[in-house]
Amino acid sequence: MSHEGRYVVELVAILDDNTKNVEGYRRMLEASREELEYRFFHRPEDVVRFVKNNPVAVLVSELEMPHMSGKELFDIVGMASPSTVRIGMAQADDIAKTLEIFNQAWMYRLILKPFFLPEDLVGPIQEGLVRYRALQEGKKRKKGMEDKLEELSRRMAEVSAELARKKRRHVGIYNVALGIVKGNLSPETSGLGPEAGSDMEGLCEGLLEDFMRCYMYENYGFQYYAQIIQEKFHHPESGCILQVKNKTGHTIPEELMPKIAFGMFLGGLLCQNLFVSYRVAMLVEQEGRNCLLRIFCQYPEHGKVYRTADVKARRMVVNMVKEIAREVSTHMVLGTKNREFAMKLYFGKEEERHERNHHGPL
Repeated sequence: MSHEGRYVVELVAILDDNTKNVEGYRRMLEASREELEYRFFHRPEDVVRFVKNNPVAVLVSELEMPHMSGKELFDIVGMASPSTVRIGMAQADDIAKTLEIFNQAWMYRLILKPFFLPEDLVGPIQEGLVRYRALQEGKKRKKGMEDKLEELSRRMAEVSAELARKKRRHVGIYNVALGIVKGNLSPETSGLGPEAGSDMEGLCEGLLEDFMRCYMYENYGFQYYAQIIQEKFHHPESGCILQVKNKTGHTIPEELMPKIAFGMFLGGLLCQNLFVSYRVAMLVEQEGRNCLLRIFCQYPEHGKVYRTADVKARRMVVNMVKEIAREVSTHMVLGTKNREFAMKLYFGKEEERHERNHHGPL
């Protein structure tokens, strides 16, 4: 198989304490020696030593041996080289006993002996190689996600240093964002597949970008943020419609504008990451001493509604947005009705933050 522009010959180790059997395996596998590198062994301890020091893709071993059983060998190899695919060989004399060993051992396939055709051995080895390559690809994807997580963490650490100097009053929001990136992008904790994991990566990067836009740079007025939000989330040609209005009748206070702007970005990201198409209205109103951001979202009843079918991924998106919105606002109210949902975020000087969830009339 190819690997980073090079052709890598994959290693296959074969063990049988019977010398005559090993010679028969050599003849059966002669035709495929150009594609694979075979190593033949008579003693289990030699195989263990070889696997520990070489990237063995597939190990084929006799199960019934005098000094170490195939099960014991596979247990050792499984700990020394988890990626190595184990295939057992056993006589068909006692099927019940053989199946018991198969169920107890860390084994991918079982070959019943005797067999006389090359494909009886080559076929299981090829299947084992397919399994090995899938495991290697999974490890590569996991490593890629871990590298991206490390890079995001590094960037967040740089942002942290700048925020400590410029925006100390917003450290609570930053900590929530950092916790979300670390907690939800980790392959070990997210449990998401590659596609959903990639979508979650994009969402976290979007949150970070919008957070920096609202809090790291100098403050701007409502129209500036409204224009950016329209550019990001308003795409009528794709069925994604978003409107933003300031209905307070006055200029929004400078100290509240970054929070309100980030609240609008949160609403846009939520809709964009959940739905294929949507119709969203964002209204900033005055309610007593508070500024109120109302977000209404309608989504279609028919056709493909959600961007991902992964319910866990969708729930994670909602929880992430709720967690940050709770930190940004002084009070939050959520509501759902048919194919609509609404979010109300209050912004003021109150220190106490509340959250109420309504599942009924908006």
